[in-house]
Amino acid sequence: MSQTALKSFATARPVAILVVFIAAGVFGLLSYFQLPVTLMPELTYPTLTVRTTYPGAAPEEVENDIGRPIEDALGVVGGIQKISSINRAGISDVVLEFTWDTEMSDATQEVLEKLDRVFLPMEAERPLILHYDPSLDPILELSLSGDGERFHGQEGLRRLRRLAELQVKRQIEPIKGIAAVRVRGGLEEEIHVKVDAASLRRTGIPIQRVIDRLAQENINVAGGTLQEGRIEYLVRTLNEFQDLDQIRGTIVSSFEGRPIRIRDLATVSWEHKEREILTRTDGGDSVQIDIFKEADANIVGVAKSVNVMIGTIVEGDDENRGAGVAQTLFDEEGARLSLAADRSLFIESSIDEVKQTAVLGGFLAISILYLFLRNFKSTAIIFVSIPLSLLVAFAPLKMLGVSLNIMSLGGLALGIGMLVDSSIVVLESIFRCRQEGDGILQAAVRGTLEVRAAVWASTFTSIAVFFPMVFVEGLAGQAFGDLGFAVVFSLLASALVALYFIPMLASLQLNLRGGTGDESPEGLKSLLRWSSWHGFRRDLGAPSRVTRSLLTLPLRGKSLLGKVGLWLFYPLWIVCAVLTFVVGYFFVFIGRLVLGTILEFLGKLLAAVVFGVGWLIARYVVPVVVVAFRVVTWLPRKIVGGILDTMNRIYPPLLRGALAAPLLIVVLVFGVLWVTWQVGTSLDSELLPEVHQGEFTVEVQLPVGTPLSETESIVIPVEQALLKEKENIQSLLLTVGYDSANSQRSDEGEHTAAFKVLLDEKSRSAEAEQAVIDRLRTRFSRIPDLDARVVRPVLFSSKTPIEVEIYGNNLRLLRDYSTQVKEVLARLPELTDVETTLRPGAPEVQIVYDRDRLSLYDLSIGDVARHVRDKVKGFEATRFNMTDRRIPILVRLQMDDRETVEDVRDLIVNPGGDRPIPLSAVADVSLGEGPSEVRRVDGSRVGLVQANLGEGSLSAAATAIETALHAELDWPAELGFAISGQNEEWQRSQRSLLLALALSMFLVYVIMAIQFESLVHPLVIMLTIPLAFVGTVLALKILGLNLSIVVFLGMIMLAGIVVNNAIVFVDYINKLRERGMERAEAIVTAGQVRLRPILMTTMTTVLGLLPLALGVGDGAEIRAPMAIAVISGLITSTALTLLVIPVVYSLFDSVVAWMFRSRVKKSEQDAPLVAGGSVDSVAP
Repeated sequence: MSQTALKSFATARPVAILVVFIAAGVFGLLSYFQLPVTLMPELTYPTLTVRTTYPGAAPEEVENDIGRPIEDALGVVGGIQKISSINRAGISDVVLEFTWDTEMSDATQEVLEKLDRVFLPMEAERPLILHYDPSLDPILELSLSGDGERFHGQEGLRRLRRLAELQVKRQIEPIKGIAAVRVRGGLEEEIHVKVDAASLRRTGIPIQRVIDRLAQENINVAGGTLQEGRIEYLVRTLNEFQDLDQIRGTIVSSFEGRPIRIRDLATVSWEHKEREILTRTDGGDSVQIDIFKEADANIVGVAKSVNVMIGTIVEGDDENRGAGVAQTLFDEEGARLSLAADRSLFIESSIDEVKQTAVLGGFLAISILYLFLRNFKSTAIIFVSIPLSLLVAFAPLKMLGVSLNIMSLGGLALGIGMLVDSSIVVLESIFRCRQEGDGILQAAVRGTLEVRAAVWASTFTSIAVFFPMVFVEGLAGQAFGDLGFAVVFSLLASALVALYFIPMLASLQLNLRGGTGDESPEGLKSLLRWSSWHGFRRDLGAPSRVTRSLLTLPLRGKSLLGKVGLWLFYPLWIVCAVLTFVVGYFFVFIGRLVLGTILEFLGKLLAAVVFGVGWLIARYVVPVVVVAFRVVTWLPRKIVGGILDTMNRIYPPLLRGALAAPLLIVVLVFGVLWVTWQVGTSLDSELLPEVHQGEFTVEVQLPVGTPLSETESIVIPVEQALLKEKENIQSLLLTVGYDSANSQRSDEGEHTAAFKVLLDEKSRSAEAEQAVIDRLRTRFSRIPDLDARVVRPVLFSSKTPIEVEIYGNNLRLLRDYSTQVKEVLARLPELTDVETTLRPGAPEVQIVYDRDRLSLYDLSIGDVARHVRDKVKGFEATRFNMTDRRIPILVRLQMDDRETVEDVRDLIVNPGGDRPIPLSAVADVSLGEGPSEVRRVDGSRVGLVQANLGEGSLSAAATAIETALHAELDWPAELGFAISGQNEEWQRSQRSLLLALALSMFLVYVIMAIQFESLVHPLVIMLTIPLAFVGTVLALKILGLNLSIVVFLGMIMLAGIVVNNAIVFVDYINKLRERGMERAEAIVTAGQVRLRPILMTTMTTVLGLLPLALGVGDGAEIRAPMAIAVISGLITSTALTLLVIPVVYSLFDSVVAWMFRSRVKKSEQDAPLVAGGSVDSVAP
């Protein structure tokens, strides 16, 4: 862009520039309020689970009949990275792990097509496809409980379940943003038809006949229409059961000439479904209500709407707290509805913490900038770049579908300190041009032109490092995309603000030297003249003239001291002028359209009032504030000024000394880099820092086959002991058993339980949380045959931190070595909660049919198996319709006829036959035990040993496991092991991040080569990157932090940031040499000139990131390591850049000059190296 073009945009058209940026800010502000709020970015996990139910089958049968055929069919699906299966009694889960770049909708369609070609046993149900998504976890958990006689016993639990289903669930489901409401616990109503086996034998009626007759009799059928005369009638059959007596009176068959009714064969009673799960809240029976949000819903807004609905909060009326559904239930039913867990609280707290750290970071950055500049107007001009850049960035974020989450807001917070860098460089350049004698307009144009290339280069190097993120696989590539978008758009906006908005403000005759001025503010007068231009003058009329007079009145006849005060607050006058014009003209316009002259007059009057109030504030209030501000900041300004003066004195001779001993500097640099490499390779690593959300779950497993009642009797004493202590615990939710209708986990059963512990506000630190966990572990360790595992809410990975996969096909050998591996790992301090998946299986009543004997009696396996199922498990014959619900009617044998194994052997399998045949006559019925599960990975059986991290890091634990298993166990040839879990994901992400880091550095080099038109100077500047890593590695070691994905991302960001100072430094050296200055003198002069802007940009970035690095507040575990990596690297890079880069520049220049001399004629040997490789002097 030519100088004339720049002038036309940035200086000659201040109003155009102003309104363009205001418009961009308005659209950004609107976009901000429309962005959804979530904890983490939306992730598409590349995992599918194919679940197939195979009723009554043992794990090995499930493996052979279901797992293997599905594995073979799906193994050819494109994009599969790993295929595994978990085969348990009656259920098979085939887990497909795809590469992260797989389009999951296409993969799902291909899986469905392949499943259609798989032939499964007839008894197997149709496979279901499940998608893992952590956002499917409930956002709210409600607890419904009650006291008094009406809530005691089974009838009380049925009542609670009914209230939850019919009142709470139905009122919450219509709320906007709610996807589903699920009810767990209590007792579900069911009508039981308990058939007497002796009556069936006596009458010869099969149980299937009872089931069929109930289904046939309980019907309402439409019979069409009938027209009689002018009236058309609907024909309906109304024969649904109205009460239990009608069920009892249903005729099943006839025997010896008389009808046989249900009452003759069975008892009919109002019961409940066989209990699979019980839920308790703080020691009392309860019903849990889980609330799930829609995928694109604002979690905070949805949670607030639910809270208002149920009465947990009442918007704007704290005194009426408790109104709503909760109060209605309490008043009418005596039940208590309470909020057990609210996931939105942590999300809202985390988002607020990021916002607060961003604001605090911006305040610190501007504060240090003011101490450097010691000029309020200059600081105010630069300050504008922060909110304006942030507002402009929100619009493209909205267009890309980015939500407000801790990643996107974290990216904006990370960029707060960098947003002012470009503005500092531009304003400092304009300030220097003013000192050289240029007029204000000329200084604004020339100062901007001189640094324009460097500003764009530094901006592009900062954002270019995010483009290689497309090559990053795993969680890092998906989860941190929002962070990259936030940084990129905010930095691009800051560059535009620096190159157009800042020169516009500077050109309005602002006194950038901090002294006094005698000129009237022509920019203000121009703005006022524009406000009454053409038709606007006619619309505003008298108020325009009045307000113009009010604004210019203080400028007339003022003393020098008075004018200084007005100059200091000139930006306020611009704001007042724009605000009054917009407000006044808005009312004038509305008045003309709607109310005519009355509202027009009021609009003009309001405009005058607003200007008057603005003038009063600027005339009397602001001067007092300024005086107080200057008194408070006097000492800090003196200290910073003294430091700057000292550095200005000692830096030039220090730099000359370094230039005189370049080899010593180079040797020291290599020594520092070697130490950094040694320290860096010894750092521990982890996938992601553990985030403490104030809650955790302890999953408990007893031996498979333990009934629900036994599990309950074991875990309730632990619950009561914890509630008795109540230390650090706000609420305790206990779930015993599992919800078979909604569970997506196949390892749950009546033998499992889960303690969900919610900590109180003061105990949400890592130490307090660990203390509660240790207490729980101690209690569970005293219970024999019980395995307990602590599970914390995870942000990304769905895997256990440590998983050891033992490969082999011999189940007995796999079980033996899984047990031995568990014992070895349990002794390692790096691990805790060690458990194996190859546990003893559930005790089984195994029925093996004899086909020859079945054929002899003309029976089939299918018919006999159905008879056994209907008599033992039962079958839902039909449903009993009530006004507000439908109650299942279950038919099966009464408990006395299905209580023992002998009862099963005596079951009659040919009802109605001439001679009753017991099951034992056609099958062998015996007790047995199979494996609890059979796992397969990539076609081979595996035993899985899982563990959480104890002391140390993920990498330390993996190394300890590898060493211990090789040292303590003798592995046979047919077995092998591999360490997977989060360690596997970390290895994959680490390789991708290293590639991204290398590509980022390459892109930075390319951009600098384009700017300098040189292949040499970018190499000099690139040295700042390893110098930055020196600080990062040492900070991680000193602070005891682990290398993780977030630290890697900080290092990638660092690669684009640290080169900025060197770019400005080298660029100015080249400009001085182009003007004929000798190399050494140009280096020293450039160092003196660029010292202050380099220190300013570094300190603003560091202080802008400091609140993030302090690690305070919810979600800080994710933000802090990245900020620490950037801060430490930036500090060391800046310190070393001021000495190392000039030395290396001089050395490279000498080498290139020597190479050039050997190829040119003698007459050209005295030309120095300039950008692009030309030489006009070879003097070192």
